[in-house]
Amino acid sequence: MLQLLQEIELHSRNLPDDVQQEVLDFIKFKELKVKQEQTAKIEISLLSEEALSQWDNEEEEAAWKSYQ
Repeated sequence: MLQLLQEIELHSRNLPDDVQQEVLDFIKFKELKVKQEQTAKIEISLLSEEALSQWDNEEEEAAWKSYQ
């Protein structure tokens, strides 16, 4: 990863300041997008866990045993 960061830095040095700013803006945009995706995954996991917990009871177990 360090090599990749060094390569990004090396290439960005050759760019004009306004383009460097665009690159930085894009990196910040991607950081935000990754964070939002991670948050969405966590929220989905929590909602799924909550929904599945409603099925975890003796009545449901008894009902499903007839299908096994």
